Amino acid sequence: MLTNFGLFIAKVISYLPLGILFTLADIIYFIFNRLYAYRKTVIDLNLINAFPHKRSAELWFIRKNYYRHLADFFVETIKSISISQKELRNHIELHHESYAQWKRYEKTGQHIFVVLGHYGNWEWASLLAGLESNLVSYALYSPPHNKTLDKFLIKNRSRFGCHLVPMNHMKTLYSNLQKETSFVAFVADQTPVDTENAYWTKFMHINTPFFKGFDTLARRTNAIVLYLSIKKLNRGFYELELETITENAKEEKENMIVEKYVRLLEKDIEHKPEYWLWSHRRWKRAGINY
Repeated sequence: MLTNFGLFIAKVISYLPLGILFTLADIIYFIFNRLYAYRKTVIDLNLINAFPHKRSAELWFIRKNYYRHLADFFVETIKSISISQKELRNHIELHHESYAQWKRYEKTGQHIFVVLGHYGNWEWASLLAGLESNLVSYALYSPPHNKTLDKFLIKNRSRFGCHLVPMNHMKTLYSNLQKETSFVAFVADQTPVDTENAYWTKFMHINTPFFKGFDTLARRTNAIVLYLSIKKLNRGFYELELETITENAKEEKENMIVEKYVRLLEKDIEHKPEYWLWSHRRWKRAGINY
């Protein structure tokens, strides 16, 4: 009941102009930074371990900027409930060179896999994907335990044409890929539960497990695999850039696609660390006790 009421309020708020919503974001940022430090311990432990050579003052500066971005992301996510196609395209766009590259790959007849992280505004990027692709579009996601919230997320994230597939339904996705050429998006920096079958590698100086299902699926279907970099230009404005990981996944050795993805995500985080999701327990299975 509480979830339904909260979602109703979020939907009503979503119709407000972004300018007003960013005033709400300023209030949220003030609360996070001055009154209630949201998940401060988790953020600080992540930053300390990810940047062992930075001074404390530098790390707390990153945390402060992260709170600013998190507040913006919160209201931008609310806005995504009612945002129009035109307004979405005004606020997030694919760089012209990447757009040309994307259209060229669409003509190859191969599946296109795009891997990204919880960086920038991945929610808007996922919405845009359904608009820009001429292929049948899928996005892998991790379903929440709350069924009402899960139904809401499916409806909201798929309203521009992208079909959501739970991460534990990879066999269903593989079956669908046998039928027609498709585009698939993977937010691939989730924390895997099955760490024994995960791919482990150094990520931000920490031995870290990663899902490798997209690596296996890409090689099995000989997909083109691209990394999506999300650049925040200003409040509410983003630009997307694609970088090719492989044009023939079947030729890649096992786990090499995951490894290349990790290195590209790491590069983005090191360049602008405040835009990654530091408040989740990314390394809870990697030895950090939160």
